[in-house]
Amino acid sequence: MKRKLIAGILALVMGMSLAACGSADNSPSAAATDGSAERTEAASTDASVSTNADPADWPVVKVEICSFTDSLEKEPEIEAALNEYLVSINAGVQADMLPIAIGDRSTQLTLMLTDNKNPIDLFAWRFYSSVSDMVKNGQCISLEKYREVYPELWELFPESVYRSCQVNGEQYSLPGADSFSNFQVYAMRKDVAEEIGVMDLAGTKITMDQFNEILDKAEAAHPELCWHGDTFVKPLMGIDNLGNDSLIGVLMNRGIGETEIVNYYATDEFKAYCEQCKEWADKGMIVDDPLNTDYAGYTLMNDGIGGGYLFEAYSIDYAYSLMRAQINYDTVIFQLTDLAGDNSCVYNGWQISSVCKNPDAAMKLLSLMYTDETVARFFTLGIEGVTYKVDENGCAWYADGVDVNTAGWNLSAPWFYPNECLSLPFETDYKEYFSGMEALWKDDSIQYSNGMGFVFDNSEVYDQVAACSAIVDEYRTALLMGQVNIDDYLSRFNKELEENGINEIIAAMQTQFDEFIASK
Repeated sequence: MKRKLIAGILALVMGMSLAACGSADNSPSAAATDGSAERTEAASTDASVSTNADPADWPVVKVEICSFTDSLEKEPEIEAALNEYLVSINAGVQADMLPIAIGDRSTQLTLMLTDNKNPIDLFAWRFYSSVSDMVKNGQCISLEKYREVYPELWELFPESVYRSCQVNGEQYSLPGADSFSNFQVYAMRKDVAEEIGVMDLAGTKITMDQFNEILDKAEAAHPELCWHGDTFVKPLMGIDNLGNDSLIGVLMNRGIGETEIVNYYATDEFKAYCEQCKEWADKGMIVDDPLNTDYAGYTLMNDGIGGGYLFEAYSIDYAYSLMRAQINYDTVIFQLTDLAGDNSCVYNGWQISSVCKNPDAAMKLLSLMYTDETVARFFTLGIEGVTYKVDENGCAWYADGVDVNTAGWNLSAPWFYPNECLSLPFETDYKEYFSGMEALWKDDSIQYSNGMGFVFDNSEVYDQVAACSAIVDEYRTALLMGQVNIDDYLSRFNKELEENGINEIIAAMQTQFDEFIASK
């Protein structure tokens, strides 16, 4: 059993018995096979975190590890090293890493969040749920009482970002580190940009007229390539989607200074954007058969089908670093919108489960994951010299003799954990990868949407939301890919939305949003 294996490793590494703190089997219903489980259970029920006790009696915090590979062979070794470090700093807690496969995550997490015998303590909401739904389902606890205990955790990010993980003004989750603001950029093959003479605009903010002139030149020079794989880009559309990708109720102007919830599909702005997309499609710039093509923009470029694509970034340098990692061609970047923060810029958060037996211990480990560089890197990178190495620029690469298939750890997903900025840039020469993000947290010039932190409770209009979402799925892609007559199609689209209750949804959202604004 994994429990015995971990205990053995820790005994060797630390010179002490940690059988009482060994890992549980990954299955949420796994039963203990030795007496250590009872000792761990007993320790975990104590509401305090004592650093005076024997480390073998410290509470064990079960923390999620999201597995993007078939197996994480190095997990026992990494867990042992992490716990050795926790002992060295007298943390008062031990960690039990629980790998959960991304494909089975929803099922496994749901089971663990209802299992009082083998619960999970710390987990992320990304790819699983939303903060409001977790609170509604009773899956996580309030973190408010820890504000005074760990004030540094409430000082890392802009206040508006914390609100995105609150429900009714109460903190239930801590946001995962990110830039929290971005702008729209367009990446184009550099050889084409040189050929058509637009290199002087690379790395600068350009107007839509300039952007269209660039695309016209590119299409004329290379009609065999497509210049858009996807046009569903919220910054370019100029909205804060308030956390719903169906865009049923949005703030215009990315929410900057806005308080009115509108039906975006009935606005002049949406119609104008559809007309722009139709123009691109009619000129042959959009991928062939877009309604049946499921290509990412970078895949189209790497396959020689596309010459450029739209995506979001927090800086030009960051955009270039992404391109070097993703694209087989040298690229140039054009900036299309201003830097701003809205609800779509908060991608992750971490919280304590409602079945956690010792929330104080869980919070202690969570605080270390946010603030202790060594702890953070065990999660993001593993063990230096075993899973990764550090180059002369301070960037991380796979350790000698290992690669993505043999490393036994997820090194390319630091964004999944609480504070990726404590990690090292991975497989890139852009050493400012994370420091650039951190700089934005303290940049008072960045504007944030009034909707940051707003969470819509749709329970009163659930049926209307479900019906309207289905209608959006039916109509929107064809409009944004320029495949239909806009006037006729848009008219039918909005008629069906109105018949199925979008105005009731907007009214309910507006009432809740007004209360949200008043409570700030």
